[in-house]
Amino acid sequence: MNTDMFVAGGIGIAPALALMYWTLKGYTYPAVEKPFFDDRKIFGLLAVGMVLGVGIFTVQQYFPLEMVLYALLFAVVYELVKLLVLNLKRFSRKLDTPFYGLVIGLGMGSTVAFGYAWSVILTLASAGEVPNLRDYAILVVLGVQLCLLNGSTGAVIGIGVTKGQSFGFFANAVLVHLAYNLVMIGFFLYPLEFWGYLCLAVGTVIVAYSYYRIHFQALPALVKEGISKYEARSKV
Repeated sequence: MNTDMFVAGGIGIAPALALMYWTLKGYTYPAVEKPFFDDRKIFGLLAVGMVLGVGIFTVQQYFPLEMVLYALLFAVVYELVKLLVLNLKRFSRKLDTPFYGLVIGLGMGSTVAFGYAWSVILTLASAGEVPNLRDYAILVVLGVQLCLLNGSTGAVIGIGVTKGQSFGFFANAVLVHLAYNLVMIGFFLYPLEFWGYLCLAVGTVIVAYSYYRIHFQALPALVKEGISKYEARSKV
């Protein structure tokens, strides 16, 4: 049982840490002489995100997410929690806020993924079954999806806070989360059938594209804009 818990933890935490390293490594030492964020805050807010994820996942268990109403509700709840944290005065209009939004989202995604994996393993164990390779593969895909989704939407909201357009970017994050939730209804209704696998694949494309835009487009563009403004002020 303890081994299963470690496996479930790895399914949730490993992709979050891998994505955090991959995305942030270009914005801190030694890639740059002066980091664009505080490493201590990064790990502190990752922990905050993990705690928030545990809380949301616990509440979520009482609602059938295969219903459109609850898919909509929790798409808003996840992003609203990120917005409330990132709208604190300490993050307002700061260039590093999107990075903190990213890690808060990754933290949330990691513990929600852990919760899903652990609950599935426990459910199978209670039925006298052991997860097979297909089950683990699906859980890994779900874990990666949840980290990609929450990391990217957290960064989107962070960009909105930096630009002073919190609610517009919040709406964008909600739409991405809602699209994912609605597609994944098909997976939860038909988990081991063709339509379920198709929805799982489409859901993966949605969150991968969302994270791609953050990693390769939105964050580099924001940093470039911030550097340009700093250089312009320095010349005055």
